Amino acid sequence: MSIKEIIPLLAALLGLTPVFLKWLNDRSNEAARRRNIQQAKEQIEFWQAWLKAQREVSTEERFNELKKEVARKLDNLMQKEIATDSDKKDTEHKMNFFRKVLLAYFPHTASGWIFHTFYYITLSFIIMFLYGSFLPTDDLDAEPSWSYFINDLDIIIPMFLFFAAIAFGFQRLAIRSEKKYFERTKES
Repeated sequence: MSIKEIIPLLAALLGLTPVFLKWLNDRSNEAARRRNIQQAKEQIEFWQAWLKAQREVSTEERFNELKKEVARKLDNLMQKEIATDSDKKDTEHKMNFFRKVLLAYFPHTASGWIFHTFYYITLSFIIMFLYGSFLPTDDLDAEPSWSYFINDLDIIIPMFLFFAAIAFGFQRLAIRSEKKYFERTKES
């Protein structure tokens, strides 16, 4: 397999990376959500069965106290679930520097996905361009060498800066799209 066949394949795989990662994240988030729901259902069933058993063996006063206690526990369970949801929403948009620079998060909008994909395609092009600049233009089977890179710096630097500016633009647009999404979700 020659370098001419590998470069487009790598660019395509890098472009599909965010889609694959989003799919994996959705699967794991959905599984965690199902586990939480299942645990909550089991706790509710337990408290119902326990309360029913206590009705048979407890006095009326004791049973009323137990009902209040179970109601408090169920309220705590609900508050815990609400707090978990709100904490997740609050921390979702707080990202560190590296996550922002590399767009290492899952976008929530279609425009976010488009900007992510274009960013990764541009970034993969820059990487392939830099790698290709270590190869001679007349012999594609030659080994990479610094001498080829240094000889072509007058072409490499402007091209690198041009595509880096494009990648930076896509990165900024993706972050802006994410900020707008969180502003809309906070309003609603």
